[in-house]
Amino acid sequence: MYAEVEKWLQTSKPNEEICYYKGYLAKDRSRNIDLREMANLMLRSAYNKTIVLYQKRVEYGNALHDPVFKYMARKI
Repeated sequence: MYAEVEKWLQTSKPNEEICYYKGYLAKDRSRNIDLREMANLMLRSAYNKTIVLYQKRVEYGNALHDPVFKYMARKI
């Protein structure tokens, strides 16, 4: 997935969007180094003002499971 996201960052046009992760990124990235690297890439890109990051809730969490979000990026 990292390579796909990196290619999207290089080739996408303004206002194009990508869902780069579905789950609970805040927790999942601590367990998976590849996911952490992809999340860091997206954060750096947002910091450099090439993309805008946002998320959409898919499911609410409860005591038994984490919430689920779609993590989205839009090219500036």
